[in-house]
Amino acid sequence: MYPWLQVFQNQLKESFSQARFHHAQLLYGLEGVGKSALATNLANALLCVNTQDEMRQCGTCKSCNLFNAQSHPDLFILSAEQNSIGVDEVRALNEFIFHSAQQGGNKVVVIEQIEKMTESATNALLKTLEEPALKRYILMTCDDLSKIKATILSRCNKVQVNIIDNHQIQSWVGQQGINTALYPWLENFYDQPLLLQRWLTHGSLDEVDNLWKVAHDIVRISDIAALDNSLSKDPSLLNVFCRFLMSASKQQVMNGQLNFIQYQHCVASIEKFLSDHHGVLGLNRTLSLSNLVFGLQSAMKQD
Repeated sequence: MYPWLQVFQNQLKESFSQARFHHAQLLYGLEGVGKSALATNLANALLCVNTQDEMRQCGTCKSCNLFNAQSHPDLFILSAEQNSIGVDEVRALNEFIFHSAQQGGNKVVVIEQIEKMTESATNALLKTLEEPALKRYILMTCDDLSKIKATILSRCNKVQVNIIDNHQIQSWVGQQGINTALYPWLENFYDQPLLLQRWLTHGSLDEVDNLWKVAHDIVRISDIAALDNSLSKDPSLLNVFCRFLMSASKQQVMNGQLNFIQYQHCVASIEKFLSDHHGVLGLNRTLSLSNLVFGLQSAMKQD
């Protein structure tokens, strides 16, 4: 368990001990905050046959051994194989949850990024959420709560997973081997510590640092292909680059380098680029990126 998640684990354990633990838990928060790790830990605790009343895992029983071997028959994990979760997958989930538990205890479903469910899949899940069977639990994660239908939200206990203590994260980040003095942008991602860990593991920290430098000197950028190549190395980098661009624009306003009208044009260009990237099928990203850079450069050069 990551140290910053312990407070949420304790809150949920307390609700379980007081018989207030909802059968459907929706864990939401930023990418890289640890929602999946919390869901996994909760699933293990709910399945452990020795300590189910306390909702914690003993680590030694048959159920815990099956869980650690990723072969527990009473655990069903559902995640988006491509970009969505379809109705057939949810029907399989529904069939699983209403069968008897093979280990004689709880049955647990974990759904990763529930916002990626299609509308028909969402409708198929509703009946299960509305009519929970005894000792059946559904643990869901979500990066963007605004994309979840109200009918789903109303049937879940919502838990916002966030960072409460930045000093705790700073210490943890240093323990992972990240030199906090090297990257001036690092503290902006203390609310997404596992994203930082992923960049460290994949050797992407310098790539992110380069994007920060590019965003703060966008008027000089001419090699769009090189920038596009950098962004293609990790799915998270495009959003990060836009975040850096927003931050750089705000800083330029504060320094008197941009007026409010120029700033509005910059924000509009960045938001359009993000909207097109996430919503337009078959988008030519290189062309779109070129239009973004040109739009920012033009806005910054306006009198």
